Amino acid sequence: MKKKTMSGKDSMKEAEHFAFRTMAQEEVGGLVTRRDGETKLGELLGTDWRDEECRYVLLGICEDIGPRANNGLAGARNGFEAFLPAFVNMQANRFIDPASVHLLGCIDHLDPDEELNVAGMRERVAELDGLVQRVVTPILEAGKIPILVGGGHNNAYPLIKAASAVLGEAIDVVNLDPHADCRPLEGRHSGNSFSYGLAEGIIRNYTVLGLHRARNNEAMLKYLDANQVHYTFFEDYLMEPRSFHHHLDQFVESSSSPLGVELDLDVIRHMPSSAFSPSGMAIEDGRVYLRKMMGSERRILYVHLPEAAPNTPSQGRIVGKALAYLVHDVISTGK
Repeated sequence: MKKKTMSGKDSMKEAEHFAFRTMAQEEVGGLVTRRDGETKLGELLGTDWRDEECRYVLLGICEDIGPRANNGLAGARNGFEAFLPAFVNMQANRFIDPASVHLLGCIDHLDPDEELNVAGMRERVAELDGLVQRVVTPILEAGKIPILVGGGHNNAYPLIKAASAVLGEAIDVVNLDPHADCRPLEGRHSGNSFSYGLAEGIIRNYTVLGLHRARNNEAMLKYLDANQVHYTFFEDYLMEPRSFHHHLDQFVESSSSPLGVELDLDVIRHMPSSAFSPSGMAIEDGRVYLRKMMGSERRILYVHLPEAAPNTPSQGRIVGKALAYLVHDVISTGK
């Protein structure tokens, strides 16, 4: 999929190999397909995220070096581009307030096809960490909720780091994911955001729901136990589908601490993603998960939707609509 260049630039938010690009209102409008009698979200989205009405700030992450540094598939750089036209062409109606969300822009990988060994890729991910943290920090400081779309799960770490720094304390994190992403501290990649966060004391409680028994090694499971991570298995939901809803209700009622919300698109079966699987949860389960989190009494710090990896136009349509539904659920359900 061809990358589109964002219209603006903030020199204070650049790194050597990555750059933050803002998106102007006219560029958003150019993605809208207009019809008589209809008003689309892209026609009414907020234009200044600092406005009092704005509660959610959308930020795209156009990179897949994190998943590739973890031996995953390429393509996560294309997730945000697939999402944009699907989202801005959703209907603006009584169920959603377009003024509550601002489409900020995207962090681009300037040379995504650069040939690097694993060590080199992990150095790039560490560089990206710093940029993501710098971009989301002022959003968090303003009391807004950043929604990060696209890229790899490596971007959870700078999100958590920024949220913890703004709050001045460790935060709780919940993750719907077939993988625990607590691999060794061997250099940054998409598989160790949460082990880095736990090691640095910026995660107070980590909960991961829907792990696949066949996709998490014994060392990982022992790590989760040793670090008091709460986890459930997808296979348990196969046998008792209603237990998923029960676990969600139980989780949101278990604490009132501020919460970061993660949904790895790998968890959705047949989703074009960095770790594609024919077995997994339905998109409806992901929607329920987000609706339960956003509708709870807990303070939501951020929402992160990584790892969708479309590499063809047909995959882009699937990913785009899936991400658009998920973001719509976040915005329309949040308290």
